[in-house]
Amino acid sequence: MVSELAKSYDPLGAHSDDPYPFYAQARRDEPVFYSPRLDAWVVTRFRDVEAILKDPEGFSSVNSLRAIRELYPATLTVLADGFPMVPDHVTSDGEVHRRLRQPYTRHLTASGRVKGMEPDIRERADALVDSFVGDGGADLVTRFAAPLPAVTAAALFGFAPEDVATVKAGSEASFSLGDVDLAEDDEVEAARRVVNFKNLVAGYVRRRRDAPEGDLISDVVAALAPADGPLDRDRETELVTTISSTFGASHITTADLIGSAIRLLAAHPEQWELLCREPALIPNAVEEVLRFETPIPTMFRRATRVVELGGAEIPQGADVLVVFSSANRDEDRYPDADRFDVTRKPSRHFSFGAGLHTCVGAAPARVQGRIALQVLTERLPGLHRTTDRHIPLRRSINVRGPLELEFRW
Repeated sequence: MVSELAKSYDPLGAHSDDPYPFYAQARRDEPVFYSPRLDAWVVTRFRDVEAILKDPEGFSSVNSLRAIRELYPATLTVLADGFPMVPDHVTSDGEVHRRLRQPYTRHLTASGRVKGMEPDIRERADALVDSFVGDGGADLVTRFAAPLPAVTAAALFGFAPEDVATVKAGSEASFSLGDVDLAEDDEVEAARRVVNFKNLVAGYVRRRRDAPEGDLISDVVAALAPADGPLDRDRETELVTTISSTFGASHITTADLIGSAIRLLAAHPEQWELLCREPALIPNAVEEVLRFETPIPTMFRRATRVVELGGAEIPQGADVLVVFSSANRDEDRYPDADRFDVTRKPSRHFSFGAGLHTCVGAAPARVQGRIALQVLTERLPGLHRTTDRHIPLRRSINVRGPLELEFRW
C-alpha cells in the first residue's frame, strides 16, 4: 500500500522550489518509500544513500539519468536524425564503466593539471566582472555564474571560442529532455539544439583522431578509439555520447554551484561580509554550499536483487531514486543540518556522489567555485539583491540552481 506521503511526492511541482521540509518528514517517517509518480523507490537518509553508492553490484547505474516523462513524437523525430544515446561512464557498470571513465580520471583528477587551470580561470572571472562592473548591477547568472564554467569547460575540452554558444546551448538542452516539463515547441527546439551540438562534437572527434591537440577531446579519443583503423559508426557514437554528456555535466553543475553560492550568501549577508573579511574561509564556504544546495540533487539506480533498506523491501529490477540533497541535510549526520554556515567544519557529503561513480569533475568544480567567490568578494564586496522577488530555480530532478540573480553593488 502506498502511503499518503509517498503519493504526495512531486519533485517537479510542489516539492521543486523547497523540497527540504518534505525530505525531513520522509527521513523521520518513511525514509525509503515507493513513488507512483516516478515508478521508483525514493531513498532519503545519509546511511541508506551511502549503502547504495557503496554497492555498485547491487545497484546498477545503467539508468542513472532516466527520463521521468515521455517525449513528444515530434521530439523523437528530430532526435532520430542525430546520434542515438548509448552508455557513458555515468550510465554504465563494470568494465564498460572503467573503460569510459579512465581518460577523464587521468585528465581531470591529476592535481598538477587542475592546479595549472587556476590562472586562466581567475583571468576569465576577472574579465567577466570587467564587462559589467561599471553598470552598477547585472544578472549574475547570465553574466558570471553560467559563462565562467562554460568557457572554462570549452577550453579544457578543446572547443573553439566560436563554438562555445552552440555547445553550451546544446548541452543545456540535453539536460532538459525528459527531465523538465516543456511545451511541445520548446521541447522540439531543445532537440534541434542537441542534434546540432552532437554533430559539432562528431566533427571534433574526427579531427582530433587525425591530429590530436593535447586537449580533453584528444585524450578521450586516443584512449577509446586509437587511430589504428577506420572509425566506425558505433565507436563514433560512443565518443560523441561520452564527450557531449560529460561536457554538459561539467559546466551546468558548476554554474549551479556558483549561482547557489551567490543566492545563499545574499540571503545571509552576515556570512557574505565574513567572507569579504576572511577570504581563508572561502574553500569552507564552497563545501557548505555543496552540502546545503546540492547541484545534482538526485540520481537513479536500479536494484539488481531484492534489498532490505530503511525498513522497506525493494524488489529486484526496481528503479531507486537516490536523493543526495536529502542525505546532505540529514540531521543524524550534520548538527543543525538546515542551517547554512560557512564556518561549519567540512565533512563528507554526496554532492559529487561516492564510490566508483564519484564525479570525475569534482576538483575543477571546487576550484572554479573558490575562484568565483574570491573574485566577487574582492571586487564586488557591496553585492546585494535589487528586489525581494522570488528567485526562480531550475525545474529539474537532476540539476538545481538559480536561473537569474539580479544584483547591484
